[in-house]
Amino acid sequence: MRGKLGTVTGYLRLMRPLNSFIGALGILLGAHLTGNLSCNLALGLAILTAIAMTGGANAVNDFYDYEIDKINKPHRPVASGLITREHSRYFAYGLFGIGLGASAVIGPWPLAIAGISVLFLEGYSRWWKGIPVIGNVVVSLMIAVAFFYGAVVFGNGWAALPPACMGFLYTWGREIIKDLEDTEGDAAQAARTFPLLFGDTKAKLLTTVLFLLLLFGVLIPYVLNVYNVVYFVMVLVGVDLPILYVLVRLWRADTPGNYRHLSHVLKADMFIGLMAVFIGSF
Repeated sequence: MRGKLGTVTGYLRLMRPLNSFIGALGILLGAHLTGNLSCNLALGLAILTAIAMTGGANAVNDFYDYEIDKINKPHRPVASGLITREHSRYFAYGLFGIGLGASAVIGPWPLAIAGISVLFLEGYSRWWKGIPVIGNVVVSLMIAVAFFYGAVVFGNGWAALPPACMGFLYTWGREIIKDLEDTEGDAAQAARTFPLLFGDTKAKLLTTVLFLLLLFGVLIPYVLNVYNVVYFVMVLVGVDLPILYVLVRLWRADTPGNYRHLSHVLKADMFIGLMAVFIGSF
């Protein structure tokens, strides 16, 4: 029984439930911004799609990153041997199938978005992860797509443009920090990430530029009267200040633990950003 429970736990860990939860929140927020949000079958299927797609992306990434994770993240289910590599791949494709099936029930446009997303997620893990800039941009686009997907399901994809743009910049900056954290394992497998090709200083400079754009970019929806004053206060205090903290600490960071801390701060801060858009859109 312990072995079976361990395997179930391993598959849940493989999906990274927190990431799937964030994906589901992105769907809800995108749907909410259309003004047509309702608790119906379409919403349930859209959330199922987000959870399945996110879980599948994480599982297929662990399949391809097996050797790297044995150095950088040996606690992960595949790297630790809790789940076999092949089983992680089957699990990933099963989840992708669930996401595509749910999208097909909703309609042709959600299915098209889901189908293209699967191609990008597979391509990222198999080919693009180790290509400077391209790999980071692909992941950032997939985060932005989650907002669009939720809005498309309820008839107005453009309503999700502000959080999609903010999510894109936010994720790109965080992905570079994660590359800085994973330098040792990436170098051992000859990965060609931005920090390995251009050095830590240039990686930190690019991250700084992205986050500076974000610091001012998050204020634009308020200036254009898209979101209300509550949004302005929440992003100023709850988003901009943590990002400034990350930028200051980033230039002092020089160990995987330092970068991991900053990555965790940014992940937690995502929830504040999502909440700011949700409340600010009323």
